[in-house]
Amino acid sequence: MKFHRNLPHEEESDKDGVKRMVNKEGRRGRYKGRWRWWRPTLTPNEPFTSSPSPSPQRSSLNPEYSGSSVDILSDGGSSQSEEDYQIKHSLSLIKAPLSPDDYSDSGISLSDSIEPGTKLEPRLAMPYIGAEAEGNRPSWRNIRPASIVQFPRPCVNPDKEFKIRTVHFTVPLEHHKPSGRQINIHAELVYDTHERDRFDSWVPACRASPILVFLCGGPGDKNPHDRSPALNRTLIEKGYVVLYADYRGTGQSSKIDSATVKTYNDTKDFAGAAGYLSLFRQDNIVRDLEAVRLCLEEHLYPFSSTNGNGGDGLKWTLMGQSYGGWVALTYLSFLPGSLAEVYLTAGLAPVTIGSPDEVYEALYSGIRRSNQRYYQRYPEDEVLVREVYNTLLSRGAAYELPDGSKRKLTAQTFLTLGRKFIGGDSGLEAVHDFVGQLHGQLVRNNALVPSQEVLKEFSKLEGFKLHSRPLYGVLHEAIYCNNGDTASEWSAQRVGKRHREYNGWLQGKHAAEGQRLYFSGEMVLPCLMPEEFRYANDLVASKADWEPLYDLNRLKENTVPVRAMAYQDDLAVDFELSKRTVEAVKGCVMVVGKSGWNHGSLRNNTDEVIRMLF
Repeated sequence: MKFHRNLPHEEESDKDGVKRMVNKEGRRGRYKGRWRWWRPTLTPNEPFTSSPSPSPQRSSLNPEYSGSSVDILSDGGSSQSEEDYQIKHSLSLIKAPLSPDDYSDSGISLSDSIEPGTKLEPRLAMPYIGAEAEGNRPSWRNIRPASIVQFPRPCVNPDKEFKIRTVHFTVPLEHHKPSGRQINIHAELVYDTHERDRFDSWVPACRASPILVFLCGGPGDKNPHDRSPALNRTLIEKGYVVLYADYRGTGQSSKIDSATVKTYNDTKDFAGAAGYLSLFRQDNIVRDLEAVRLCLEEHLYPFSSTNGNGGDGLKWTLMGQSYGGWVALTYLSFLPGSLAEVYLTAGLAPVTIGSPDEVYEALYSGIRRSNQRYYQRYPEDEVLVREVYNTLLSRGAAYELPDGSKRKLTAQTFLTLGRKFIGGDSGLEAVHDFVGQLHGQLVRNNALVPSQEVLKEFSKLEGFKLHSRPLYGVLHEAIYCNNGDTASEWSAQRVGKRHREYNGWLQGKHAAEGQRLYFSGEMVLPCLMPEEFRYANDLVASKADWEPLYDLNRLKENTVPVRAMAYQDDLAVDFELSKRTVEAVKGCVMVVGKSGWNHGSLRNNTDEVIRMLF
């Protein structure tokens, strides 16, 4: 016997007075107290029938488009001329054909919940793409369903605006070693608002609506459901159930922190630490999500491979913000049969690059333009920035921040504040105000140590925060290593030294009189890394045998609708590289954000971004 919690049942009494629960598919089971103990009861003359399908999955992408080219859309949905830019792709929704090898056993077992002799329809595995594992190399085939260790249950929800259920899964640390070490994946399901209160249980909600998996930025960031209530509200009103999952190594999933590498460091097993940390890139994040999808498919559709959520099996809708787009495009490359549609915001990963150096050359070009705007707006800061830097360098200063993070204000970390420029004019102003405060104390008043208030302000402005999300630093360059023979070798620092505005301070040299110093942007430099991760990170940076992250041939034949919002002044995701990605992915439509929008516009301009994107 197998118990099913929170399945959609209705209570009725038999003629003998025994209470029974009848589920909405017509099968009966006994009801005991708080739990719903259910065994399908079939008489010899009663044929088994599959559960009825819910309403068909909706797609807001146009399934009827059949032209040979798609214009890039810009402000308000108007299209640019074909001469400016043309994408030779279609928006076909034709499903990729299955190969004979795709009809493999999905590993699902229902023997403990089905009466002996009951005949079930075979479940078809999704069309996994990729070669079989060779030795210790992972494969994209035969990913096993995750295990649920905590069924969805209500979580803290103070405003009661949404119905939210948390669920914990376990997956293998290495999916090609399913019986090996397991890690935890924390997820949250969000459905219904006060205005759209339709379901008492997550099961009918997920059966009746497509599930949209929100993929957050990173790498290394947690993914809580309450980060953007406006986004939840909009997506639920569009008919989705929204699933948030903390990627492996982050948030409430099995987390990477200082304690993770302490044992390795204590035994000087830095290679072991590097090998462990290298398992947390987007390739394995995708495998985790696929295992979760297969697991939910078992519980939502246990009696048939056919349902109304996109055809055979449960299919995700993906929405990837920033690094979430990296995850989505890896998913699209190797497991397209698991996806119904893909939306990206500032997430067009550079799938066509040969090495991380191409990315950082483009990003340095963008941050140089922002520095020029900064000094045009605050010309007096050219002298102030140089004098602050030289003062910090002359003193050999390393002022520890008061937040207990062990981060330090040094000459080099001071010049990494250009990451605030990603936020546009507000970021320029915040850096300008801080430069004035720090110069006033260290240079004008010759204070030996900055005040606690100034150090706290630096703590807020230093946006990398690698003490709380070390994977961001460890893997920031590895997420650009796609070829299987390329090591990053601290690409951001190497590329920066090619440019005179950065060469001096990256080497720790004093700035000469009249020299203008430029702040760096979306670049993780060795000086930012927590001390306990530095040895392992050096080895990760020297690793060249990375697994490919994208299959360009598969992307050229893509049949899954993709729609992507990009921003011309995005300092974290280069616009020109984004256009190259659009050209590489068949059926991908780029929507250009409005002038002045930036990398974080999904949060700052939620309603408008969603309106244009969908």
